[in-house]
Amino acid sequence: MKDFSRRMNKIGKAYKSALDKIPSSLAVNARYEYQLNPTLLSIILNDASYLVDQVLLDGNEYDLWFYEYIELAAEKGTGQAFYNLSQQSPVYAAGRESLAAILASDPYQQRMALVHARVFEEMKGLSADVKRDMARVLTDGVGRGLNPRDIARNLTAQAGIEKRRANRIARTEVTTALRRAKWDEDKEANDLFGLKTLLVHISALSPTTRHTHAVRHAHLYTNEEVREWYAKDANSINCKCSQQSVLVDGDGRPQFPDAITKLKQEYKSMQARGYAWAEK
Repeated sequence: MKDFSRRMNKIGKAYKSALDKIPSSLAVNARYEYQLNPTLLSIILNDASYLVDQVLLDGNEYDLWFYEYIELAAEKGTGQAFYNLSQQSPVYAAGRESLAAILASDPYQQRMALVHARVFEEMKGLSADVKRDMARVLTDGVGRGLNPRDIARNLTAQAGIEKRRANRIARTEVTTALRRAKWDEDKEANDLFGLKTLLVHISALSPTTRHTHAVRHAHLYTNEEVREWYAKDANSINCKCSQQSVLVDGDGRPQFPDAITKLKQEYKSMQARGYAWAEK
């Protein structure tokens, strides 16, 4: 995500700027001596820490910059669920006025408030981790008397690690918001209109797909079963899978089975390619 990369680059530059504020001179055995006292170190680290919070927590909990991406994903997921359910159920299509009405409804706004709270806590955790790791690299280099250029390179390398971590969090949170929006609309459809649905798991079936994700492809699960599965282990991390509501009869059989049949055929076709997930 370009916005995350830009912000992490800014943080990397801030810590290299902090290094430049520490006077140094060449000592012996290619070591450097840094003229540093506890007060100066505290000021420098506090300034860098403040900047990290300004960059990653921009907008604070009420208008965090990252909410824009989360809200777009949630709207997309809700829209996909709305269209899918409208195609399957005349009762749902008649009862749901429009996508705009769903997005403006109190239940949807309440769900988004919970999403915002979770995402903000995640970002606070990221900010704390970044500050800890960048400060560790800076103080370790100074303590060991490394060449300032070497410390700067180490800071750049650490910023790269933080950037990859941030991008992983971004991908996970965006896809989670999209999936949860589908689950929530599926649950509302059942609660409000008495529909009986199950969620079909649609795996990405890519070369990097995990075996435990691939084997769920084309299988049906209850809304609660899906939520519980994603809450376990690291199933939600870097997951490209999705789910889709399927209208079922009283025995849990799909009322429109052709879609499930196509997904099963897709699984067999992709399995023949010999990806790692298919070999287990």
